[in-house]
Amino acid sequence: MGAGIPQAASYRYCFADVVIEPEGRRVFVGARERAASRRAFDLLLTLCETPGRVLSRDELSARLWPGGQIVSDEALTQAIFRARAVLGVQGERIVTVRGVGIRFDADVQRETAAIALPNPAEDAATTGAPPLAVRVVATDAAPASAADPRTPARERMPMQGAAKTRGYGAALVVLAAVLLALALRAWRPGDGAWVDEGYGIRDPDVHAARADSTRLLGDALRHDNGGDRARARALLEALDDSDARTPWPPLLIGLWAVGAGDAVDAQHWLARARDRAAPLHDTYVNAVLRYAEAERDGTAADIIRYAGAVLDLRPRAWRMHLARAHLKHYQGLREAALAEIRQIEIDALGNRKLEAALADRASFGDIDGAQAVLDRLPRTTDAAAWEYLAGRIAWSRGDRRNARAAWQRAADEAQKNGRSDIGNRARANAGLAAMLDGDRASAIAEFERARVGMVEAGWVTDEVDLSLLLAQLQAAHGNAAIAHKEFERAIAAGRRNGDGTMASLATLIGLRLFPDLAPAAIEATPAVQSLAAARAALRRGDRTGAHDELEAARRRGVLDLPFADEARLLAAELGEPVEPERMLDPPYPPLSTAGARLFLPEAAAARSRETSASKTTD
Repeated sequence: MGAGIPQAASYRYCFADVVIEPEGRRVFVGARERAASRRAFDLLLTLCETPGRVLSRDELSARLWPGGQIVSDEALTQAIFRARAVLGVQGERIVTVRGVGIRFDADVQRETAAIALPNPAEDAATTGAPPLAVRVVATDAAPASAADPRTPARERMPMQGAAKTRGYGAALVVLAAVLLALALRAWRPGDGAWVDEGYGIRDPDVHAARADSTRLLGDALRHDNGGDRARARALLEALDDSDARTPWPPLLIGLWAVGAGDAVDAQHWLARARDRAAPLHDTYVNAVLRYAEAERDGTAADIIRYAGAVLDLRPRAWRMHLARAHLKHYQGLREAALAEIRQIEIDALGNRKLEAALADRASFGDIDGAQAVLDRLPRTTDAAAWEYLAGRIAWSRGDRRNARAAWQRAADEAQKNGRSDIGNRARANAGLAAMLDGDRASAIAEFERARVGMVEAGWVTDEVDLSLLLAQLQAAHGNAAIAHKEFERAIAAGRRNGDGTMASLATLIGLRLFPDLAPAAIEATPAVQSLAAARAALRRGDRTGAHDELEAARRRGVLDLPFADEARLLAAELGEPVEPERMLDPPYPPLSTAGARLFLPEAAAARSRETSASKTTD
């Protein structure tokens, strides 16, 4: 290396078969590059910088979310979970120190290397290629004399010709300025035909490199709106291969992967979308990208905020209203959720997300308003969608029998008309209604049929959810071997989706159903950790410890989480007062949270028998 070549210092962290490169934000495990979300990578970098030291949750939050943000325990837990997933088997080196934080048990080596920066002059000397040059013309400087022998003949011109050329150039500059001013006056942000109103995409937002890219993007979104996401994704993948400029194919595929619970796939596609968006400097593209990344890594508040930013730029992007409504409902803001839903206009069937918005309008409290809209929509347009919505509205009314019947009709119509998305969801919901009605055989049949369609569609979270439900149903039937098999299937599928809620739920269900099963390590909120500790204590026969941990879980808000029924069941088993049952509306995953309700009557009866026996003995 020549002494005159400039050099830049670079470094990387190494342990076991893992290499982490801060400069390129890359992670290699066993010589293969692994995708890592932004927060997971930042966490891995923090751990490599502080191996062997216990880092508190507060310290980790401050490092990963600088700026004094309020960070939920669930968000930090998700970052830890994803960091472990990136490392694979080496993820066990991230050790939980209960009640304190985490520690990284790895012999980390920091390696430094020098990277040679390009030296054009030396490259020219060694390769024979001329150095890259930029010719600058200074218009204010005196022109070279035509008689100057140093001026090449092809550049010589009479002074009079040069003056004329400058005059023409000035006129062209003025004309260009006038045309630009007129164009700017005529142009308004957001102009152009709609490609997809739900996402707020217009023609200029596409940044297409090919003449047919905008049309293909619109076709893909129409397939998705009609319920055929598999076909939509296939078309987007083909468009992604043929047009390397537009960021929308990877952005949408990544967002859909987040919804399907496939964390690895989501990371891959969203990283590609960010690479494409960077040189465009498009405010709207960046806003939607930040929203998608918030859906992947952020808190509920993050998602609401970034969806709101998209609406500021495209007020008609109704999918953002729907996303904000769901998150506000999850936060217990029922009226605010309903206000978001009411801003979505629904005048036809055929768009699955608009249909979901109508169903949610009933779930969030406006049952009569939702019914009035449905009554205006002809059933003949899309019988599967119409029956599914009728079932959702009946469910919100508390009419479980008619809801189940409508969902079964919807599933039958969907099978005839190819609406697999409606068919899968309708069968799952019909199974839930059957289960809560005590018809366990029908519930098992419906869940198994729904799961087949969900696996084919790549809905990983739903596969985990239904497998956990089937495990509980089989256990309630006394089929321990089948229950264990279903539980193992849920665990295997869960390794692909990285969903913290499903992982926590699987741990709680495993502790409850399989006393001989070694309890799995759990990364969750303090409320869920206390609930798991209460269940483990009861397994050991420590009723006092179980009571204390259950009380801690209640204080930490477990009854406001999807694990409320697990807490209610544990209270019944301990002979304590059981909180009132909440209606599962909207009936969205995880449906498996309702599995605990199967065991509540027997738990209460068993505790009553124990109390009666104790009084008799006394």
